[in-house]
Amino acid sequence: MSGDSKIGIVGGVGRIAPVRKLAVSLASAATSGAAAPRAAPSGAMPAAGLIRLAGELAAQPAPVDTARVAALRGAIAEGRYAVDPARIAGAMIDHLGRSAD
Repeated sequence: MSGDSKIGIVGGVGRIAPVRKLAVSLASAATSGAAAPRAAPSGAMPAAGLIRLAGELAAQPAPVDTARVAALRGAIAEGRYAVDPARIAGAMIDHLGRSAD
């Protein structure tokens, strides 16, 4: 594949365009009036609004507790961090249970 990332075949449907190219094509179609605008389903955002929202979300920093990360790195470096497999497994099961709901 070339320099831009592409997602392979998904569900036998075909290739999915990279997000940046899709956003540009949606924005240009919305501003050029290439197609007659369709009424959006209730609660749906127009493409331009979704593109703007995606840009705003991408610009925000990730919600990371940097103090906690630093403390964990220090504990690992000093050999004080004890791995608790039962706690890890429990957290994974809890997460999977919540995502299935």
